[in-house]
Amino acid sequence: MGKNNSKLSQEETEELLRVTKFDKKELQQWYKGFIRDCPTGLLDRDEFQRIYRQFFPFGDPSNFSNFVFNVFDSNKNGKIEFKEFITALSITSRGNVEDKLEWAFK
Repeated sequence: MGKNNSKLSQEETEELLRVTKFDKKELQQWYKGFIRDCPTGLLDRDEFQRIYRQFFPFGDPSNFSNFVFNVFDSNKNGKIEFKEFITALSITSRGNVEDKLEWAFK
């Protein structure tokens, strides 16, 4: 999804507008940050854990971050693509309780 571009294509944006609760401007901002942090367009488990540790500096969050990574990685290829990332972020930040529970335990 837009791996070598600094902007989402119109088609990608339209799809994400349908499946997330973000508007066009928010999607573009999140994509820009994602590509800045993951220039290949893919986030692997080690990098995910490194980022996750920044939010939980005390203790070892690796077990929980592995769980979260596995839930984000919906196609189970060992990498998180932008669509997987933004879809999960939409559910966790803007979804209702039922959406969050369904997502967490799928």
